[in-house]
Amino acid sequence: MVYAMAEVPRRSASWNDVRAALRTDLSAGARRRRARRALNGYLFLLPALVMIGAFTLIPFVQGVALSFQSWDGVGRDTPFVGLSNYARVLNDNIFWASLKNAAAFGLIGFFLGNALSLAMAVAVNTGPRGATFYRIAYYVPGVFSVVVVGLMFQWLYQPTVGILNRTLTAVGLAFLKHNWLAEPATALPSVGATYVWYHWGFGFLLFLAGLQGIPRELYEAASIDGAGAWQRFRYITWPQLTPVTTIVCILTLLAALQIFGTVQVLTNGGPAYYTEVPTLRIYKEGFGSNRFGSAAAMSVVFGAILMALSVAQIWVSRRFGAEVD
Repeated sequence: MVYAMAEVPRRSASWNDVRAALRTDLSAGARRRRARRALNGYLFLLPALVMIGAFTLIPFVQGVALSFQSWDGVGRDTPFVGLSNYARVLNDNIFWASLKNAAAFGLIGFFLGNALSLAMAVAVNTGPRGATFYRIAYYVPGVFSVVVVGLMFQWLYQPTVGILNRTLTAVGLAFLKHNWLAEPATALPSVGATYVWYHWGFGFLLFLAGLQGIPRELYEAASIDGAGAWQRFRYITWPQLTPVTTIVCILTLLAALQIFGTVQVLTNGGPAYYTEVPTLRIYKEGFGSNRFGSAAAMSVVFGAILMALSVAQIWVSRRFGAEVD
């Protein structure tokens, strides 16, 4: 009996060891499977990471390094010049004026462009006859090449045979005729109107997607309570669209700051730099004046501004998203 009682703990301890060993083996197997899945995921990401490194990270580092050097774009000599390129940027009045012009384009897109995009989205969301046609028609401008759009509006704004001036003459408003792209007072608004027409499809799609995500029950309940169209928009549509509106507005500003093709085709920054924008100024500094070090410094400064706006975008998006949740 004493021998049997002494054997029980030994058998129990042996079984516990077996169970612990099994758990260890299962845990190790699970870890290996997780590691294998993670490795497969990284292998799928590897081509994209290589592309990002080759075409984004390496050029970024090279651009920052070039901003401290002097290079004409041809020779092999790239002497270190310290902060002289940045000093040149700080004293470049045209560059800072181009930032003001880009801000003006941003304000035009922010207020006029987004207002038109929202109005079109609200109109299409009500389900009028031919809604599919309107969806396509409102988005079509963004499909065209920027060169095609620029040449089309050059013809539209042409002072002698352009459609705009000829229409004004036909309706008895000849006194409103202008050389739209050559006069300082009208050049920037004309390019801004082209920018709005070319880019409103993006905001239209986002606003329409946001509108279609609003529960119909809210509108039905408001209608039963006697709310009119303006009250439904003010107290239901607008608050529900707050996250989408925030993203659209900030992306509009970022896109306006990076505008290039529209300005280059229509005015090339003229007349007298009244429509010059930062991207075009950087291009001219590098490929026009062969001062690639100075152009790189402009790019770094401009990139820092865009980075600050991107951080603001993330902060605002998270804050409004948390409030909506």
